[in-house]
Amino acid sequence: MSDTYSADSRTERATPRRLQKAREEGSVVRAHAVAGAAVLVVGAGIIAIAGAKLAGLLESSLINGLALKAEDMRESSRMLAVAAQVAWPGLMILAPFLLLLAAVGLAADLLVGGWVVSAKPVVPDFNRINPIKGFGRLFSKTALAEILKALIKFVVVGAIAAWLMRSWLFDFLHLAAETWPYAPRHVADLATKAFLILAVSLAVVTLFEVPYQVWQFRDQFKMSREEIKDELREQEGSPQTRRRIRSLRIKMARGRMMSEVPKSDVVVVNPEHFAVALSYREDRMRAPRLVAKGTGLIALRIRAVAEENGVPVVEAPPLARSINRFVDLGDEIPAALYGAVAEVLAYVYRLKSSRDTGGPLPPLPADGRFEPPEGLDA
Repeated sequence: MSDTYSADSRTERATPRRLQKAREEGSVVRAHAVAGAAVLVVGAGIIAIAGAKLAGLLESSLINGLALKAEDMRESSRMLAVAAQVAWPGLMILAPFLLLLAAVGLAADLLVGGWVVSAKPVVPDFNRINPIKGFGRLFSKTALAEILKALIKFVVVGAIAAWLMRSWLFDFLHLAAETWPYAPRHVADLATKAFLILAVSLAVVTLFEVPYQVWQFRDQFKMSREEIKDELREQEGSPQTRRRIRSLRIKMARGRMMSEVPKSDVVVVNPEHFAVALSYREDRMRAPRLVAKGTGLIALRIRAVAEENGVPVVEAPPLARSINRFVDLGDEIPAALYGAVAEVLAYVYRLKSSRDTGGPLPPLPADGRFEPPEGLDA
């Protein structure tokens, strides 16, 4: 994809192929603030529900760890084991809590942009440490948007915190008059509630950031009309290549169609200039299918092969011309030609029945029932 187009010319939405290419290079929508907010909310919820139990376990672990023997403290060789005795129980209690927060943060981050594996983001790029470009990024639209988002979060969360302080002012003032152990418990209860409310408010504000991140990502990969044309040319190839492929397909189809003529039900001719072979299998086809067609020498060859293999040949010039012009090889007959083709097939079935029984051959209809409708008469 060419990078010579100016940013002003990139006015079109990125194509699916462009977005897929960006994803393969490691560029996906990310809203890391959502992960941080999710971790805060889950952490606050766990502390609110099981904070007292967690604190009790840590207290017991610390008491048991500090129940040291005097002789252990006098031997420097055993200090490492003693330190492990103090720290390890607490780590085992905190480990599930920390692992849960890490899993929540990862899941929230993947929820926005999904999972992607790419080595390109870790490839050294000197443009990232270019001081001139770095200074320019400080005053870019992206930096301004980040500052604006931070200010909005600060204002919203700060306003809610001020409202909490004003609402709970009476409770805070009475903490000084409370005695042990009620005062610390009351402090912990107020702090936990405030933490949970502020975490939820931050998460709500952060959720509004996701649509902006999606818009910014798609805006970053906008394309110009020339880039879209270049991509189409890359996918479809040059016009010369497409014409070559089409001619090869036609040649291969013509090579196969002569082998389909002996298996067809009828050949409609004009009588020398056009020839079309039709096949119909009621259990496999919705309508008769064109299996061979041609003009000039090819038409004569189709007719000759049909006569050699006993395939009925019906002269219906307008119908032969219409099918040759409006129906592609291998396609079903369009609904507009059902009536005329049905008359031809009915005549062919009567003809086969007469041949099988040895009776007189049915005459061709003389009332124009083989004629295609107006507008499809080539």
